[in-house]
Amino acid sequence: MRIRIGVVVLAVALLVAAFLSSIPSEAETEEACRRALDNTSTVTDRPDACQDVSARTYRTFLLMYELREEGLD
Repeated sequence: MRIRIGVVVLAVALLVAAFLSSIPSEAETEEACRRALDNTSTVTDRPDACQDVSARTYRTFLLMYELREEGLD
């Protein structure tokens, strides 16, 4: 009986660890947002990859993108 409980607990712990490792980090989300920016991106029309980025960070990325496009990076 103890072995079964141990196996079940281990399986649940592994499932939880797998789930948590599949959630992208904030840095990964922000990097995906930066790569998704293009000429059609605006403050109100965000790419799908930027939906989970804060408004302040998104505006910063948008400004950085516009400066790069102007050659001012």
